[in-house]
Amino acid sequence: MRSLVHVKGHGFNKMALCVLLTVLLGACAQMKPVNPLGPPTQATPEQVTERERENQPPKVVQARPNGSSPQQCLVNFDDESALEHIYSQARSTLAYRTSRIGFGPLQTCDPSKHSDCWTYRQRCSKHDINVDTIGLTHFHLSMEAGIECYTLPDPGDGLGRGFGKLVDFKCTEVDWAKTPRVLSSHDQNQWVKIWVSNPENRAPMYFDMESIQVLPDTSIQLWFRKRDGTWWFWSDLKAGNTWTIREHTRDVSEVRIRGTKVGRASSYVIGSLVVRD
Repeated sequence: MRSLVHVKGHGFNKMALCVLLTVLLGACAQMKPVNPLGPPTQATPEQVTERERENQPPKVVQARPNGSSPQQCLVNFDDESALEHIYSQARSTLAYRTSRIGFGPLQTCDPSKHSDCWTYRQRCSKHDINVDTIGLTHFHLSMEAGIECYTLPDPGDGLGRGFGKLVDFKCTEVDWAKTPRVLSSHDQNQWVKIWVSNPENRAPMYFDMESIQVLPDTSIQLWFRKRDGTWWFWSDLKAGNTWTIREHTRDVSEVRIRGTKVGRASSYVIGSLVVRD
């Protein structure tokens, strides 16, 4: 812009006005709000059959007690207790479906011998929020920053290597349960299910979904099942936004997410979600 200094008279005024308009229009473009969330679409009978074939919803879901005060709970995949209760703390980012027998060691889930399996389970005020994979054995809990290498030997617990930090050209161990994460799918085909359960008997509970943060660069589709058994969905929640959906997702038994462009190898990434139990 230094060349503009030597322009005089009306030419300068016109040029200055042009620059000013460009700046203002650019600012207006930056301030342009995200398109508002439209209402969800009700699933057709064929779509309902497909959803329930992929993962059968529970026949009995517990209602919240009358007079209860639902509490808001943030799930950002950083909860230390939740990460400690995933097989090998997802040290290689792989969050395997996990279980245990009694008070024994954590094991990868085997439905033939485990009655209770989970992928990511976080305690809210009174209940557990569950984020599970459907079909596959795992999703990824990717480490947010500062993880640079994957050459650690087994730290001595028999659960294998994990990602660490590079210090003086040596890969050093990190505390995997204290390392911030985001949820990354295996690919856009992968279904992830969000539901709430009673911590004592693991019975599913009705809950409210407040919002979901979709990180760049892959959009998602979001489905939910209402208390009357109907399924509803948004086919394209754009990446790079936190979507507030509470108006539509009250008293639901489950929420499912998947990439918008099914068949693509890329992953969708979830930074956080907010639930009222």
